Amino acid sequence: MKTVYPTKVSATLILFVSAAWLCVLSPFVINGLWIHFTVVLVFYFLLLYLMASIKYEINGSQLIVYQFIGKWGKIAIDINTIKSIEPTHTILSAPASSLDRLRISYNKYDEVVISPRQKEAFIRQLQTLNPQIVFKDRENS
Repeated sequence: MKTVYPTKVSATLILFVSAAWLCVLSPFVINGLWIHFTVVLVFYFLLLYLMASIKYEINGSQLIVYQFIGKWGKIAIDINTIKSIEPTHTILSAPASSLDRLRISYNKYDEVVISPRQKEAFIRQLQTLNPQIVFKDRENS
């Protein structure tokens, strides 16, 4: 059975990205460089689209993280190799469009940071498929 969890999109992160792009776009408007402005604006909307298109799929015994359009940048993780899941608010680059994130540790030293919109259902489904997964709730430890 396949279940798809879309990424949670944080208004704070969108505002931060938008503010950064506004700083890039401003000189083009001030100097009347409308072609440059248009090119950069297209890339801004492409970035927003890519951020919104991130998704996480649980398919059989695989967790598949789609970071980009289609199958580009796909990460496939065997759910049986997942050791732990813990909440994090890291600002490091990750296939996540929110700072309300989960760090998934798998294999011996591998990690991926994601931000599913329905965190509790996502964790519950993973733990159902692999009861050995430990959820490290930092707020209650």
